[in-house]
Amino acid sequence: MISRRTLLVALLMLCTAFMACRKSALVYDTPPRDIPAVSERKLSLDEVKAAIIRGANSRGWTIESQAPGVITANIVMRNKHSATVDICYTETSFDIKYRDSSNLKYNPQTKTIHPNYDRWVSYLSDSISRELRNASQLPSAQLPPEQSPPAQ
Repeated sequence: MISRRTLLVALLMLCTAFMACRKSALVYDTPPRDIPAVSERKLSLDEVKAAIIRGANSRGWTIESQAPGVITANIVMRNKHSATVDICYTETSFDIKYRDSSNLKYNPQTKTIHPNYDRWVSYLSDSISRELRNASQLPSAQLPPEQSPPAQ
């Protein structure tokens, strides 16, 4: 019969081996996600852009640059680790692609990175989807101030 001590040591070794295997993961580039349309109202490109920025900011991502259809966002964790992504969008979908990182053990040959990156991107994608869903439920006149068209 196996003693409790032997079982505990074996379990501890198994956990250690599991943690060692988890030092890298494949880079997570999100597949295109559809932008919801509620009540036949589709969001304009500017509304999509603003919702993406709100979703990114809510997760601690800062916007580095913007071009038509592309937003570059960056996150810095503990003043030590950083990741930069491109968020490509249209009126019907968006996706997130890896651009650069620092101190996340990115390997361009194997396209692997620290698993935290994948978690950050997944949370970012979920926050953007939530903002887009909320924006699509508002009539145009009720959009937040940063969404209102400029006065003429």
